[in-house]
Amino acid sequence: MSFKTLFTAVDVRQDDAEIDRAVEICRKLDAHLMVLVVGVAPPPPASPYGVVSNDIWAGEITEGQAAAQARADEISAKLAAAGRSATVEANYVDRGTIATISARFARYADLTLITPGADGFEQLRGCVSDGALFESGRPVVLLPAGASNFPEPKRVMIAWDASVEASKAVRDAIGIMQSAEAVDVVLIDPVPTFDGHGPEPGADLAAYLARHGISTTVHCLPRQGHEVGEVLHRTAEELGADLMVMGGFGHSRLRQRIFGGTTTTMMKGTDIAVLMAH
Repeated sequence: MSFKTLFTAVDVRQDDAEIDRAVEICRKLDAHLMVLVVGVAPPPPASPYGVVSNDIWAGEITEGQAAAQARADEISAKLAAAGRSATVEANYVDRGTIATISARFARYADLTLITPGADGFEQLRGCVSDGALFESGRPVVLLPAGASNFPEPKRVMIAWDASVEASKAVRDAIGIMQSAEAVDVVLIDPVPTFDGHGPEPGADLAAYLARHGISTTVHCLPRQGHEVGEVLHRTAEELGADLMVMGGFGHSRLRQRIFGGTTTTMMKGTDIAVLMAH
């Protein structure tokens, strides 16, 4: 898949670090960048009789909207000076609306860049991830806090569980994998099945990718009582991978928040970029 439009969201209080990284990624992909500048609005004042009018709250909303727009204008000027094709929009909304508006933007992008959960901005990252991954039908990339080779990784690791989500992630990452030096397929405790992995887990995926000119090495690994996310992180480090490709876990987000899950583990932070689809 060719990534020609990228989307990212930043908090109105964030500096330019993630904007600079998004610009560099877009430069390498020759892609258009959409930026959503988010300000989180305070809830309206309320009483036992319901919401009440409050001039102070209304003033805060007006000031917040102006601050968000001013930041968006700064970013627009920066991107124009860099010669980058881009659109920037400001939204000052309540926290519950961030996922919805992020999903809207993500549907009109080929890929969403999820910035690291820097101190003070973890909730924004979670809201944007929820909307972009689960409600847009488009892939996302979870970027690490440190340096990243994305979108030009040298070694790609596919976390393969034969799910629809993993299949979509692989399809979306084909162009990137074709340029990589090595691609590893990692399966955790795979079981041969008629409708999933087939009689030889990993073989069908390796054959599929080979027809796209991608040579792979298949690794079938035991979980040995560890969390799947922990095994994937450790294996990526041992292989020297700088991009992981995986499906967004199919259970409900509420269940993940209560019981955890591989997707949740990855979203809490990763040392390498993770391309994920749902």
